Amino acid sequence: MRKKRTRIAALLLTAVLTASWLTGCKSTSETPSGTNTSDTSVSKDTASGDTSNTEPEQNKVQQDIDWERIGWQADPADLEWKEDTSPVKLSYYVNFSWFGLNWEDDTARRVTEKTGVDLELTKPVADDGQKLNMMIAGDQLADIMTIDRNDPALQKMIDAGLVWSLDDLIDQYAPKMREILPKEILQNYRSADGKTYRFTTWVQGEAWQKAAREYNQIVGTNQPVLSVRKDYYEEIGSPEIKTQADLVAALEKMHANHPDKIAFYPADNAVSASTLSLSASMGNLGVQFGMSNNMTDQGGQIRWQARSTEFQNTIAFLHELQTKGLLNQDPFIDSKDVNNAKITRGDVISYTWVISDGEKVPQDNPNTQYIVVGPLDTYKQNRTGSGWLATVISKKCSDPARAIRFLEYMASVEGHQDVSWGIQGDTYSGDVVKGPQWNLVDGKPTMLSAYVEDKNADWSGVAAKNGLGEYWIACNEMLWNLPWWDTSNEKMAKYNEVYGPRVVYTPELDFQAPDPASEEGIILQKAHELLQLYVVSMVFSDDWKADYDKFIAAVDALGMDKVESFYNTQYQEKLKSMK
Repeated sequence: MRKKRTRIAALLLTAVLTASWLTGCKSTSETPSGTNTSDTSVSKDTASGDTSNTEPEQNKVQQDIDWERIGWQADPADLEWKEDTSPVKLSYYVNFSWFGLNWEDDTARRVTEKTGVDLELTKPVADDGQKLNMMIAGDQLADIMTIDRNDPALQKMIDAGLVWSLDDLIDQYAPKMREILPKEILQNYRSADGKTYRFTTWVQGEAWQKAAREYNQIVGTNQPVLSVRKDYYEEIGSPEIKTQADLVAALEKMHANHPDKIAFYPADNAVSASTLSLSASMGNLGVQFGMSNNMTDQGGQIRWQARSTEFQNTIAFLHELQTKGLLNQDPFIDSKDVNNAKITRGDVISYTWVISDGEKVPQDNPNTQYIVVGPLDTYKQNRTGSGWLATVISKKCSDPARAIRFLEYMASVEGHQDVSWGIQGDTYSGDVVKGPQWNLVDGKPTMLSAYVEDKNADWSGVAAKNGLGEYWIACNEMLWNLPWWDTSNEKMAKYNEVYGPRVVYTPELDFQAPDPASEEGIILQKAHELLQLYVVSMVFSDDWKADYDKFIAAVDALGMDKVESFYNTQYQEKLKSMK
């Protein structure tokens, strides 16, 4: 993190920001009313929102899409953003210094021509939160803002009354917007007053899950798996591995044949200090035993994962392996690079990682490979699907009506087509700007393979030229990624068949962590420090359960119940708000 600016420099920057934001925005009253109609240089047809030249084509494209299979629906023909497409400039702040575009590309041009909205885009110089905090302190927020949904500044803006409730703006200016939003947007992210202030993006809600399962996309190459050396596995007759007992028996046989190898190796730092300092779920290893979250519902109350039966079963399994000489201390101290090196050399018989790293070719026998086996019958992956970013409309916005209607357009199928999919056509021209980039295949929008090759060869370079797939202001992850889903991959289809039913979505377990400087934050940090110490002692002790009981007693002495109460309060509020 860079050093803070001096007081003089900060004051100068504040002055510059104040001047720029005051130029782009004007204050609004507590009731979102009025639109900015100062620019009268547009034609009558444009000002009235006449989209007759494009709407029939857009509607036909949507009608041809197999919405029933996808599990979504076409846009209503009369969305409110079409009522006024006169020119308007809105300031837009994206809180990431690495954001590469500036609303001057072909996608921006296409959106502005269609909606009339021109964005004045700014971003911070460094990702230290300084610029955003100065904007908040000076009450000089941009019209529209996109930040990390977990950024503490977001709640600060909501608590201070600096941003509009989406519910209020939608009800007043864009009621049909409710018809095109995933239900989770206005349901799962409510504040204590029952209103939603943040438009959360990249949400994997019910619609996304249905479409992803239909098109074999619920499981990707980052899905946790258990792998074994194919040659060693075949030596023992390739037995079925479905239970913990099956795995232990197979490992004993393979290790007896190859005692110089490491029998079991939780890779990807699953049991390393760096992982345990963040979570008790033990990464990819923990998923084999049903763990995915640090805080879980245990009997209707939120408790730390380390208290769970699944955690204890994982420790008992590792303890059994070490007593039989099938596990050493390497995975507890090795770095991720060392993990990879040992597996690649062929030093490991079996390991846990993910699909993309589960079929390596061991260097000591290039004629074989590691193959995926299992999953164990205890395998379960809990996901919250709760998204990545949040977009808000500030009360400094010069035109809240146009701002919410712009979000309506961006959230629509048509908006996703313009901002993410690109131009429809049969054959890619070779020009990343002219496209075409996609077409319909069996009722599903599908990127043209030749364009995909160019995009993958220079992702950021292509994005800088055509702007596609970069403006996530109101991203619906299902619509955003639908054209990119490859349904022809038979291997991934099989993985989805096997692992897909074991993926469970629990958005109610999406929590905000306590402030690290708070009492709860300090207790949680100390608990994870104890976890790092005790996991090794539990696994390599004579009596793991006795050590586990000592560990829990030490955690309780810290006041872990206060941390669990902190999370449980959020949990009960989340359950209530999601009804």
